[in-house]
Amino acid sequence: MNRCVALLLAGSLLSSCATMNRGRDEVISIDSDPSGAKATIMCAGNITASGTTPAHLTIPRKADLCRIDIEKSGMATQKVQIERGFNASYWMNFIPAGAFPLSVLVAFTSGSDGALFVGLGIGLIGAGGLVVDRLTGAMYDHEPNVIKVTLQPQH
Repeated sequence: MNRCVALLLAGSLLSSCATMNRGRDEVISIDSDPSGAKATIMCAGNITASGTTPAHLTIPRKADLCRIDIEKSGMATQKVQIERGFNASYWMNFIPAGAFPLSVLVAFTSGSDGALFVGLGIGLIGAGGLVVDRLTGAMYDHEPNVIKVTLQPQH
């Protein structure tokens, strides 16, 4: 029983904290038909990244209100909105963060101070992950992060 609990806690600690698992930046893949178009990612009104298709552009995960403009001479510009949402790694921080209240319950019902200190340590790691992921922006993902457009001739 104790071994199962230890493995569960170790797994949850290793799978949480999006900053460690995913990093602060995200790659957005952009392709067009025909290729060779200029792709520009603008977030909150500022140009964040640009390149020529096919392109792999890097933006900060915390970037919000993002849009991609894909343009090529003689072709109509395509605009693609990308949405920012939460990634699953961020929510995994709640598993170790919940260890502290659980350990308080175990400590009061069993009289074990050791459970309280272990739970406090694990809980602080989980709470730290919640804070760090928010500060770095690693708690976010953008969708879609793979974009393929077919450019149409301008009329």
